[in-house]
Amino acid sequence: MVTSRLVCLFCSPSFLGLLFFGVGLTLHGVEDETAIKLYQRGMKLIADGEVEEALDRFNTISTKYRRSETCANALWEIYRIQVSLEGNEAAFEALNRLVTEQPGHFEKAFAAQFNLIKRLLGAGKNERRTLEVVKPAQKMAPEVLVAMLENVIKNGPQSEQGIQAHYYLALAQEKAGNKKEAITIHEDFAESYPKHELADDASYQVAYIAYKEWKAMRGDSPHQREATATALSWFLARYPESDKAALARSCLVEVRTAAQRELMTLANYYEQRGDVKAAKVYYQQMALKFPQLMEQEGELKEKILKALEETTQTERVGPKR
Repeated sequence: MVTSRLVCLFCSPSFLGLLFFGVGLTLHGVEDETAIKLYQRGMKLIADGEVEEALDRFNTISTKYRRSETCANALWEIYRIQVSLEGNEAAFEALNRLVTEQPGHFEKAFAAQFNLIKRLLGAGKNERRTLEVVKPAQKMAPEVLVAMLENVIKNGPQSEQGIQAHYYLALAQEKAGNKKEAITIHEDFAESYPKHELADDASYQVAYIAYKEWKAMRGDSPHQREATATALSWFLARYPESDKAALARSCLVEVRTAAQRELMTLANYYEQRGDVKAAKVYYQQMALKFPQLMEQEGELKEKILKALEETTQTERVGPKR
């Protein structure tokens, strides 16, 4: 009777659960002790200058003793070693495991993850708007940077780093050749976070992408030039006090100078052909688009005034029948 009750007790789910839990604790304790010894060995190897051998020890810990505190410490060492070896993808992955598997390390690892990407983008404290990297050896495929930034956004979408990651994602998309995606992300960022410190930068990038496309074209594309002028003017109207305003004004002057030069070239072309009527049209356009030319003395001003006077007389008399 008593024996049967003991058998029933030992076979009950609650008892088996406690038994396996106790065994688990024992095994966990053994694993932790072994992991600690591996970690200590790895740190000694680092001190001895055997970095790659140390990396092997830490990788073993991160594989066999996942989610333990020793594993977290090993992942931090993997991150530091990989950065020193310029194994940036592996460094990012180590941080990603800290973010997703080690709750106690989330904040620090997430910040390190974001800072790693910014460094790879060449977007440090004073270089937040460029994709030029500091060291040529650190260059990485833009597609990889895009994936990294998307991962950061996924890990902390509402965090400050997650919000900023959208801006840098647009930079990386442009670098990858995805200009339309870059413009869309920049526009969405400026509209979604109008008071953010990067909002004006995002708006400027929209105009600057158009400017760079115009500059890259063979010849002077009127359509792209007008689109660029519109984008730059819109940026300056919305963010006149931006630290990018001076650059935008410089770009806009270049665009407008090109437009003025084209009109003058066309006017001179038709004058030389004896087509006074066609030449007059372009002088009139100069007066409309570049009124400052009326303040400059010289032959050009006289030709513009003459074209305007003839237009006025025609309007008064009316067309010939």
